[in-house]
Amino acid sequence: MTTVILGLDGAAFELIDDWIDSGDLPNLETLTEEGAAMDMQSWLPPVTCPNWRCYASGVNPGKLGVFWWEQVNRDLQSIEPTSSSEQFDGGEYWDLLDGKVSIINFPTGSPPSKVNGEFIAGGPGSEQVKYTHPTDLEEDLRAKYDYQVHPELLSQLSKDEQDIDCVDEIHRLIEQRFQVLEDRLESGEYELIHATVFYINVLHHFYWDREVVRTAWKIIDKHIGTLLNSDKLDHLFIMSDHGSNRIDVEFNINTWLEQNGYLVRQRGASDVMKRLGITQDRVRPLLNRFHIEWLLRRVVPSDIQDLLPDSEGRVKRSAKGQLINWEESTAIASGQGPLYVIADSQSKRQKVKQELQGKLNKLRDPEGNLVIKETRSAESVYSGPYTSDGPDILLDQAPNVHINGGIGVDDVFVRPDTWAGENKDTGMFISYGPEIDSETVLDDLRITDLAPTLLTLHDAPIPRDMDGKPRYEIFSEDSSIHSRSSEVKDINWIEADTQDTRQTDNAVHSRLSDLGYINE
Repeated sequence: MTTVILGLDGAAFELIDDWIDSGDLPNLETLTEEGAAMDMQSWLPPVTCPNWRCYASGVNPGKLGVFWWEQVNRDLQSIEPTSSSEQFDGGEYWDLLDGKVSIINFPTGSPPSKVNGEFIAGGPGSEQVKYTHPTDLEEDLRAKYDYQVHPELLSQLSKDEQDIDCVDEIHRLIEQRFQVLEDRLESGEYELIHATVFYINVLHHFYWDREVVRTAWKIIDKHIGTLLNSDKLDHLFIMSDHGSNRIDVEFNINTWLEQNGYLVRQRGASDVMKRLGITQDRVRPLLNRFHIEWLLRRVVPSDIQDLLPDSEGRVKRSAKGQLINWEESTAIASGQGPLYVIADSQSKRQKVKQELQGKLNKLRDPEGNLVIKETRSAESVYSGPYTSDGPDILLDQAPNVHINGGIGVDDVFVRPDTWAGENKDTGMFISYGPEIDSETVLDDLRITDLAPTLLTLHDAPIPRDMDGKPRYEIFSEDSSIHSRSSEVKDINWIEADTQDTRQTDNAVHSRLSDLGYINE
């Protein structure tokens, strides 16, 4: 049996339904008609990090110990980037299979896992080198496919330009991923193949529904057709870590916290540079013109780079910790929803939490629209040994709202700046194969359900610590899987321990910035 899982970062029916209906995506149309297609919920916040790990482990962020692209440490009064695979607790479900696996371009997969088969780490946190297991696979990928993890022209991305070379490079990288996937499938060597197309979501972010995005989806659809025509394929699952929607307004939450007395900011070099007009928007085009930007990124320490503000006054994410007066502040937020209360006592922390939830639940933008669909306390969302280390409140942003977690902006609400499309917590799921019930539609499918479901399909044991449950309903009633009794075992799946906090190096740090994550 060969199962293929195609992971499409940020994919949602909201974007592609019209393209399916117009005939632009005929193979996805086939899958939605002949397979089981439905929405799937990701964990809050709905972001690549940590949701790909939620999928691989079957557990929630409270057990993983990572909640977003940054870790706010109240005790150390610091904010550090996260993305290394070593920072996550929890296992990977494919390790429980008997046969060989091929894991291609997995986000938050660096350093690569030592699997029974091969593992190729993917963007945005992986490096351009040392991204494979076994190590000599990297050379083979480069020789056969001219493989690269990231576009070399990533710093050129801008939502105001569609004809830049980087978009063509992203289209080529999408083709690359499928070429590797298709060769692995035809080899017949692997029991399970997972391949992620990460940079499709980058196109969503910068261009949302423009033609360059439709072109990328046509590439994806063409290769889905190749998979469907393979006699080596038994089951195909298509899934996303979260969904996407258009951005109408940006909510600068830390500006709101500052104006309402919860966040007190230190004044320093970034304010001076902003007043003098020394901003990223003015400096970077000059560096690009003289082709020295990447050189400076390599030699100038990232903490110095981060203090350079953008045109709105925001500094990069890892510089946020330097701008906060930790002694006088009571709250700080990350982008896309996590909000941390940093009050000293538990009673004060609880009081601040209640105040913030009450105010944010009622908050409206200048057009009168609700900004937050729902505020939720962390303990109502997460469970596990790391829950208390994470955010206190999760903000489920309203449709077409982007919560920006940068510090230093003057206005609470602004028009979309870097991104045109934002994440949402409703992603997509499609299953297709001889034992799939095409009539099945689940209204409560969650990303953590996929690991135990795939283990059930492959008749492998399910760790007791998994939060997800096998969804037998997607299989037809006359299949053996539908009535199969999954073996639940006490497998050493999570090990609560002191986390190893690492700073990302300059290259990874700069790439997150180019993608718009690290300015959040």
